[in-house]
Amino acid sequence: MKNYFSIAAAVVLASLLAPRASFAAEDGQLWEVTSKMDMPDMPAGMMGAMGGRTTQVCRGEDEREAVTKNKEMKECETSDFKQTATTVSMSFKCKENRSGKMEFTYNKAHTEYKGTMHMKDGKHGEMTMRLTGKKLGPCDAKKARAETAAKIDKIKSQGADAQVQYEAMKTKSERDQIKACDKALDKMNPEGFSFYGSCYHKKDASCKSMMDSYIKQQPKAAAECSAKADAFCAQYQTEAGFQKIGRDGSRLDSAERMCGVKADDLRKKLCKGASKNESYEFVGAHCPDEAKPLAKKHCAGRSYTVKEGDPRRVEKKWFKFCKAVAGAGLEGDEDAEKTEKPAPAPKSVKDGAKDAAKSEAKKAAKGAAVDALKGLFGR
Repeated sequence: MKNYFSIAAAVVLASLLAPRASFAAEDGQLWEVTSKMDMPDMPAGMMGAMGGRTTQVCRGEDEREAVTKNKEMKECETSDFKQTATTVSMSFKCKENRSGKMEFTYNKAHTEYKGTMHMKDGKHGEMTMRLTGKKLGPCDAKKARAETAAKIDKIKSQGADAQVQYEAMKTKSERDQIKACDKALDKMNPEGFSFYGSCYHKKDASCKSMMDSYIKQQPKAAAECSAKADAFCAQYQTEAGFQKIGRDGSRLDSAERMCGVKADDLRKKLCKGASKNESYEFVGAHCPDEAKPLAKKHCAGRSYTVKEGDPRRVEKKWFKFCKAVAGAGLEGDEDAEKTEKPAPAPKSVKDGAKDAAKSEAKKAAKGAAVDALKGLFGR
């Protein structure tokens, strides 16, 4: 990557290509050059270092020769150099499958130009730089060349620093993505897979393009998240996995879209197996048709709080089922709510007698108080 940016910096000199003017060896012309670069997946830091800015450049000698003699271009060969009164173009080819082409067009007075540089790199992709130039006046070409060399060194340094930062951010991003996919599988949350969930079973061009990009940029995350998406869709179609997703309509919809299996159809299939395998907690949470008769028989009028052995107590075997029925709001939960308020146990004869005696004593005390008040007022 470092060589790639070094060559790109050297090629920036090609923006100075033009039909040679007649001026002294150390005289030059000052140009204001505006550049804008487009490179897919390039970090903002590199964009700032390599393009999207306006600079002033003093042009003197044949810039085609200056470019080809640059130390960064020693591995490159130039070809197809063409020049007319208002146009200049040149191609170059370097080692490691790097190549490019530059084309510039001037106005008749040679005071303004527009140009395009397109570079291809077999490893890092493509880059296009668009430039415009405007002549400002005379300048010292020798001094300018020294300043330009220093600027290019600075650009290369900034590019290298930006690349280091980019690699660090990419590593962190990949690590965070893997953690997110781990958590999504553990919690059975399809929305946690992000792109890997939304494009899991799709074959459209957009998803394919995105996946190809992720595989190239984050190969480890792409491999691990794809494997975890496989595991999620497999678990989604089991009682345990479906139960873990719960009754969250949004999650179920996302799981349905991600895995391509309708939640309602899957629920019906799992309910049949759950009833057969006596997976009563699943039945209570997701299978209203199967849960209704069982809830009336094992949950209605029963309690979790009465002592063991009491016929009104929910049997241990049905604890999770009855709670699932109540939590799901399925048929039978009205009775389940009553189970937390058991009817009071019948009182013994002795307790009944005590309550009756207390009631009579209260009535007698109330009557005596009324008589006393009547006496005070002469009634």
